[in-house]
Amino acid sequence: MNWSRTKTVFIMTFLFLNIFLGWQLYKVNVENQYSLISGNTIQDKLRQNQISIDVELPEDMQEAEYIVGQKQRITTEMVESLSNQTAELQDEDTILSTLEEPFELGEDNTNVTQFLSTYVLNGEEYRVVREVDNIIYLDQVFADKVVYTNHNEPLRITTNNEREIISYEQDYSVYEKQGNPKDTLINLRAIETLFNQQYITLNQSIVGFELGYYSFFRESHVFAPIFKIDVDKGDEQVTYLVNAFEGIVQEQGILDDEDEQVSPQIQDNPVEEDDEDDESEEDIREED
Repeated sequence: MNWSRTKTVFIMTFLFLNIFLGWQLYKVNVENQYSLISGNTIQDKLRQNQISIDVELPEDMQEAEYIVGQKQRITTEMVESLSNQTAELQDEDTILSTLEEPFELGEDNTNVTQFLSTYVLNGEEYRVVREVDNIIYLDQVFADKVVYTNHNEPLRITTNNEREIISYEQDYSVYEKQGNPKDTLINLRAIETLFNQQYITLNQSIVGFELGYYSFFRESHVFAPIFKIDVDKGDEQVTYLVNAFEGIVQEQGILDDEDEQVSPQIQDNPVEEDDEDDESEEDIREED
């Protein structure tokens, strides 16, 4: 055996390994310093404008990916399994149900969770997102994150004037991850985006901040990771959605023609679409 040659190989191997590890350490230090500097700068801007963060921010730079949802076909057997109500299929994926006895919601809707687990198919997968008059709207949850559907909520609960649930209408979707997971924006960077575009201004407060999913396209089955940020403007509370990868801002429930042109790119494993789907939805399923 040529020990001299073997020794040289070992030395070169350790040299390259040390260079690689040193480069990785340098990158981590640079990223940490950048995050710290950026964070301080953003916090200074907020402080100077009397903008407060009145909510605990989630873990920074979480990994997330796009998801794709498809409505599940609901069978007669599923409907027949529901008790204490008269339920029927409006079509193959929508349940219409009337309760045999009204269900009391309680103060501040405290009994909604109990209602969902008792009366609704897969009820534990829904969360209340808004309420208008006598209708409570709920979106589904995927991986502990709410999938916001742009005022097309899959569960609509009807109440009477005594704050009792009397009926509901339900769709149910199955969601799958699509593409490779990526780090989301730094939390303060998402807030800075709102500040720079003057969505938040002097003496306003951030009262809600959570990572979820949202479709920036009408009638789309593809949902992007978003930060849902609630801003207290004094006379009203407004919810903004910030794309967790690209920083695009959208006021919840409002889409215009320009917004619909934004096509997030999904990497790997494109999902096949039916022929009748529009071109914009096909574009966002293309590989980079």
